[in-house]
Amino acid sequence: MSMWSALALWTAMAWDRIPQPLRAAGASAVGVIGLTLAGGALFAARTGRPLSGSWGVMDARWTAWRALEDMPVSAWVALRPMLVITAISFVFFSIVTLYLIFRQHEKLAAIALAASMIPAGLSMVIGVAKISPYFSLADVARYLNPRLETGGHAMFEGPLDDSSSLIFYLNRRFFFVNQNPRKEAPMGSPATNVFLNEEAVLEKWGQSDAVYLIVEQSRADYWKNQVVSRFHAYHQVTTSGTYVVLSNQL
Repeated sequence: MSMWSALALWTAMAWDRIPQPLRAAGASAVGVIGLTLAGGALFAARTGRPLSGSWGVMDARWTAWRALEDMPVSAWVALRPMLVITAISFVFFSIVTLYLIFRQHEKLAAIALAASMIPAGLSMVIGVAKISPYFSLADVARYLNPRLETGGHAMFEGPLDDSSSLIFYLNRRFFFVNQNPRKEAPMGSPATNVFLNEEAVLEKWGQSDAVYLIVEQSRADYWKNQVVSRFHAYHQVTTSGTYVVLSNQL
């Protein structure tokens, strides 16, 4: 992402040396991009309902390209207002820039063209914030950190790759559930046993310490049946993206 800052700096430095026709072409290109975004927002509005779907499991979107493929149309529809704002900004400021170019106000034209990116940048920040729970477990870690200060166990059912954000944000060690230690730790066994099977999870569930089990929503009913068949303590305490947190305590 840092390359865009470098590209913007290079463009700003080259602006004074670019002939007027090329400046006008660049401003027109920004306007065309704005019209394209407006068309995309209109398309999303018309097709969002019949093509609505749901997110898949986290393991299906561990790269940016797979995440875009997995992103349902309903999520794109939720981002439609930001597309509209960005489109209006691009079209409006491109017209202003063209006017200033033909009036020989090159510096003001460059400022107007740069100003068109402000709503786009803010929209990108808001968009990332809205869909971040589907890419990161940071919200889960923020929920668990104060609750694990006095003790308890955090458990994650999923591969190591999917828990990278949990490793970064969670202040406590956590366990992996139903994972192959040889696959997740191929370079040797960990210092302590962080891999648990279902029986070990249920054993800890029946103890007095708090247990927080992070699972995919599609696995919540399975774990509910496993727990309720042996204990009465079962609570779904929070959700984040496609994950839910199950606990033996409220």
